[in-house]
Amino acid sequence: MAAQADRRRTRAAIAGAAMAITIAVGIPATTADATPAAPGGLGFYYPPADLVAGTHGSAIWTRPINGDPGIPGAHNYLMLYRSVDLRGQPVAVSGTLAIPQGTAPVGGWPLISYAHGTAGVADICAPSRDTGPSFLDHDYISLQRAMLTRFVAAGYAVAATDYQGLGTSQGSGGIARHGYLIGDAEQRAVADMALAARAVDPAIGSRWVAMGHSQGGQAAVFADAHSQQWAPQLHLLGAVAMAPASHIGLGIRASALAANAGLAASTGSIGQGAVSFMPLFIRGAQTIAPTDPARYLTPAASAMLPQADNRCIDQLRESNSWGDLPLSQVLRPGADVSALTRILDANEPSNLAFSTPLLVLQGRADTTVAPTATDAMVARQRLTGQPVEYRNYPGVDHRGLLAASANDALAWANTRFGR
Repeated sequence: MAAQADRRRTRAAIAGAAMAITIAVGIPATTADATPAAPGGLGFYYPPADLVAGTHGSAIWTRPINGDPGIPGAHNYLMLYRSVDLRGQPVAVSGTLAIPQGTAPVGGWPLISYAHGTAGVADICAPSRDTGPSFLDHDYISLQRAMLTRFVAAGYAVAATDYQGLGTSQGSGGIARHGYLIGDAEQRAVADMALAARAVDPAIGSRWVAMGHSQGGQAAVFADAHSQQWAPQLHLLGAVAMAPASHIGLGIRASALAANAGLAASTGSIGQGAVSFMPLFIRGAQTIAPTDPARYLTPAASAMLPQADNRCIDQLRESNSWGDLPLSQVLRPGADVSALTRILDANEPSNLAFSTPLLVLQGRADTTVAPTATDAMVARQRLTGQPVEYRNYPGVDHRGLLAASANDALAWANTRFGR
């Protein structure tokens, strides 16, 4: 009996030591035992339906990442985790997790849950699939990754969601399309990514900040407003919104008025630079309610709408796609955009209420997200008493904002975490 007790104590000591070592170096301690082995290749993104059901924010499976889309100086993992769509159905969501090397501080690694900017709505556009220059949006995703590398180097764990339905929409779990600019679906993906990161590695702390650029900036504002209620197990300290998308519905209504007045050849508030985003606006809205594009698109634009289903944003901008379509040939005279703009208006970040701080960052040379739109968003939020800090960067364009504002975003996060 004494010998058996000694053997049990020895096994327990070895197990405890292994757990301590696992947590110290940032390698998931529970994943191998709690989740099934992940398949290789693109099968990773398409789990069996019976694995999708479960608690939102729990991990389905993970696998290590070597090279892109990982972050240098970190333990990197490709993740598939559970969320809930706006119809109340469980969905699998993909993303990446980067955990600093070394020993976590007291309280665990501070966590940034990052929301990426527009990549597209096709599965091939999911940032976690960026394994090198052949990836369709590699240039943009690599800029985001370079910025996030600064956070990992500063001792932050970084969890980066692909969003619901992006990368996983064709899975056997019956997952819906990506809800582009559908704020509550985005914030659920962001918050559940934070929960899943802690499920994968318990050395990650419960305090977190939401952060995002462009589409992800809008997602970050929605996270600031709703994520504490969605994931009360965590402590949201605030959000950083870089060039957040806003006033999309207003811009489309103005453009429709211009088209109806025969002025679209020379004016229109969505702007020529935003034409390539129109098919994404439509596909996102169609995840909420049926909208008939034939009621507002010209025949030429309608014929190119299916390109959104197999091209990413950089390809939609090309001359053989929406990038070569004049604004005057997007919305037809008599366009009825009400069904589309009703959904976009419901996802306008300017109207949100939140109690945790928000930092908004905007480049003044941005031609994708108009600085005046961000000015108006911040003004509206301040008028309604929201805790918003606003910083501008003269001469900085949309993508350049990632590098230009990184130090300010990091300093602001450090203040939130008391670092």
